Amino acid sequence: MEGKTAKIVNYLTWIGWVIVFFAGKEAWQNDAGVKQHVNQGLICLILMFIPLGITQVASLVFAIWGIIKAVNEDDSPLPLIGTWTIIK
Repeated sequence: MEGKTAKIVNYLTWIGWVIVFFAGKEAWQNDAGVKQHVNQGLICLILMFIPLGITQVASLVFAIWGIIKAVNEDDSPLPLIGTWTIIK
């Protein structure tokens, strides 16, 4: 899986994140930008499963923002959630 494809698929659904995590493992292990997007995608998923309306809306906004950044090949972190690191 190519880096740009992995970055975009990562944000689509939890299934997309799982596909990138396992099938695109070499992409995110070798590319810091893909790893950044995988971390942000995981944080979006965690926010989506918190049963508060504001967290689910925020998750959707961050996911759309992340897709836009991935399409533009911008690997800078998203505000608020971009500095959190779950996958090292």
